[in-house]
Amino acid sequence: MKAFIFVVVLVLLGWWGYRHGYLKPEWVGLGGSTSTSSSKGGDAESLEAILNRGLPRMVGNDISLDRASANNLRVSFDYRLVDQDQFAVSQRYGSTMPAQMQADLIADLCRIRAVREEVLARGRDVQVQVRAQDGRTMFSAQLRPGGC
Repeated sequence: MKAFIFVVVLVLLGWWGYRHGYLKPEWVGLGGSTSTSSSKGGDAESLEAILNRGLPRMVGNDISLDRASANNLRVSFDYRLVDQDQFAVSQRYGSTMPAQMQADLIADLCRIRAVREEVLARGRDVQVQVRAQDGRTMFSAQLRPGGC
């Protein structure tokens, strides 16, 4: 009877670990890595997971890098001005992104190893969006391969 209870508890713990991402089926040879078909959707998801590692983080005193998104067509980074809403941003900067801010954001992206090796080295562009505190997109820029 004790062995039966032990097995049931072990199965429940395994199920819980699988549901919360602690256990992967490919670790015990139950699929995933043995398939021969390559899907670009899986590559984009893993690229997005790599790019989002360590985010959100502060880039400067008033700019935060919140998230990255990647799919088959584009790679995008969302920055946020943490203390300024749409009105304050338009009053302070006007309608165009200041050159110093754009240079700082490009330099920040160039410091990220995954951006250099996984995105720019493969010839993909990076879209940069700067949003106000209320979520409105205020500025955008683009980083092209060879731009670092």
